Formats: sequence, C-alpha cells, structure tokens
Amino acid sequence: MKATILKGDTVMIRRGKERGKRGTVKAVHGASATVEGVNIVKRHTKQGAKSANMGGSMQTGGIIEKEAALPTSALQYVCEKCKLPARLRHGRTADGIVHRTCARCGEPARDSVKGA
Repeated sequence: MKATILKGDTVMIRRGKERGKRGTVKAVHGASATVEGVNIVKRHTKQGAKSANMGGSMQTGGIIEKEAALPTSALQYVCEKCKLPARLRHGRTADGIVHRTCARCGEPARDSVKGA
C-alpha cells in the first residue's frame, strides 16, 4: 500500500515530547519519517572520523545536532487549505490515478512529485 505521509507534507506530531508541533517532512523511510526541526538529537563524534556522507573527508569532532526519524503513526497530515490536522482519503480518477484528498474539507492534497 502506498504511504499516506509523503515528502514535503506538512504534519503535526500526535504524541511524545514533541506533541503539537508542526513541521515539513524531509524524508520517508518505510514506517518512519524525518520532520524538519522536530525530534532533534545530539550525536557525539570523534575528531578525525571519516564519514561516508561527507565524501570521505575528515570530520571535525564535537556535538552534532540532527533530526531523528519519527514513526509515521505519530504523525498526522495538516491540510494546506483549512490548516487543520485531518485524515486523508484515497480516491481514484476516471483514468485510474490514485489521489489523496482531505477528509475534513475535500481539498485535494499535495501529490508526490517524481524525484522530489
């Protein structure tokens, strides 16, 4: 089944220490998603450790803050039109394309863009 929460969606956190906060989804990894500015964790890195995501260059040591993934069950879509948290309904157009609509106001949700 296709994921309900997609990259670029505005979501609200439903539970946990970040409850009530809103943010934009940066990435979706199966049953978890990374939300911009939410669930910040600190990673202590040793100086001189080579990092693959840095292109194999030497990394400076210290405390690095980054966003950790949240389970998608803890996220709820926020409609762009009514600005309220809402469930999404999945519908099918006449040509067979599946689209998402806001269950609260009926407005079509932002659809995923290939490569976005």
